[in-house]
Amino acid sequence: MLLLSQMKLWVKIAIALPILLIVAAGYFIFTNSGVGVDAEHPPQFIQADFIDLSKIYSISKFRSGAGHDFSGSGETCRSMKHYFQPNSDPEFDKYFQNGGKSFPIPDPTTATAIYSPVDGRITGVDEEQTPIGKQVGLASDKAPQFLIRLFHLYLLDGFKAGSKVKAGEQIAWINKGQGTDIAIQVGQMPWNEKFISYFSVLPDAVFENYKKRGVTSREELIISKAERDANPLKCNTDQDQRFVYPDGYDQKQDYLHLSGYQTPTDGRTP
Repeated sequence: MLLLSQMKLWVKIAIALPILLIVAAGYFIFTNSGVGVDAEHPPQFIQADFIDLSKIYSISKFRSGAGHDFSGSGETCRSMKHYFQPNSDPEFDKYFQNGGKSFPIPDPTTATAIYSPVDGRITGVDEEQTPIGKQVGLASDKAPQFLIRLFHLYLLDGFKAGSKVKAGEQIAWINKGQGTDIAIQVGQMPWNEKFISYFSVLPDAVFENYKKRGVTSREELIISKAERDANPLKCNTDQDQRFVYPDGYDQKQDYLHLSGYQTPTDGRTP
């Protein structure tokens, strides 16, 4: 009788296990794929700004022609992230002028602090194509449908993939004179590359700091899909997917300058 009971138990387990696995897989895909997210009216889940804004003087617009092609979900040849730039610094610029082969480790006395914008965890730490720091992925405990991607960071000791983080907690540095960029991806699945503006998920309390620096509205930092479609850009076919600008294109239009901005003396953008 005992043997028969054990056999019945194992049969029940054998039947239930695949069902549980299917349910678990479905839950994982649903919560990490962005299904059900209204990209036009996303939740403002950011809890703290990710950067020491006092060190920043220019921000590239969403769907701009800044940097290189970074797009998804049917949109092409546009930058669907934001570059945050300090005023030009000759000491840091010289690393680019020398080919960008080696960059210094940030000096905390002059560097810019980077913070976790959410309570959550670090989902991944990856190499960058340009040898400046690491690319870091973050997921919010309250909004796991989104992936926050931060670029060119020098992580503080102890932070790695899997680390838990708190909103407003410093996690990294960037060099004096160095910029960084942020992308908000709807869904964490590799095949789901749909991006929305950081400023679309920024609550009013945090956005207030940008208004104090001269930003009048979120729309100032976002080029609409309709506007970009009406004024498309072209990209080269090289690995870096750099933009090919038409004659007369003013790259300054891709950036919004904050109060305190200084025009670079070497003619570079922004």
